[in-house]
Amino acid sequence: MNLMKRMKPLLLLLLLAISFPAIADEASTLKQKLTKMFPNEVPFEVTKTPVPGLFEVDFGDSFMYITADAQYAVKGDIIHMLTNANLTDMKRSENRLKTMSAITDKNTIIYPAKNKMVRMTVFTDIDCSYCRKLHSQMAGYNKLGIEVRYAFYPRAGIGSNSYKKAVSVWCADDRRKALDNAKSGQEIENRDCKNPVKLHIDVANKLGINSTPTLVFDDGTVIPGYIPPARLLSVIKQRGIIR
Repeated sequence: MNLMKRMKPLLLLLLLAISFPAIADEASTLKQKLTKMFPNEVPFEVTKTPVPGLFEVDFGDSFMYITADAQYAVKGDIIHMLTNANLTDMKRSENRLKTMSAITDKNTIIYPAKNKMVRMTVFTDIDCSYCRKLHSQMAGYNKLGIEVRYAFYPRAGIGSNSYKKAVSVWCADDRRKALDNAKSGQEIENRDCKNPVKLHIDVANKLGINSTPTLVFDDGTVIPGYIPPARLLSVIKQRGIIR
């Protein structure tokens, strides 16, 4: 009996040692299968999900679910029924944050909130009417504790007039003043310098953004479109972005 008692911890450790490599081996084997099936695919990682027999294939800017035998791919969200947590949406947010890490305070134009409760990065087009409407209510957002960090997304693309305006704003001596003037429809001095506008566009494209304004919060939540200040505060509280 004493011998069995002493053996139990050792047996438990042995079982754990066996199970963890087995999971890793399953993921590794599945990755090898997928690499043979799709030799020209972009680099990806394979990890186990909480669902038995289902693995996640992460391509960096997108992901999918697949069975261990590589026979079936699954589209849709994984919901934890006990907690009602959307595990798929959590993964999307995680991937967005990785992509968003390329955008920093140093390569954006910030309108700070004195009593900041939440920050949003706004992908904006200077010539977009709803972007201008959002900007005209900047004081309202800031007063409610919503800090705005601007990234440029001229929808007409690189080399367009909107793109050149974004570059000119960035290269101005006073960026916020230049942006205020440009958003109000005033002419601004054409300038050129090293700028982050293309970087902003690349990040927006990786995120799948195709309209302006698009709001990206620090938890990875994305909300497309213009929403007035008071209503936006209500929305972000309802969605748990701030509590």
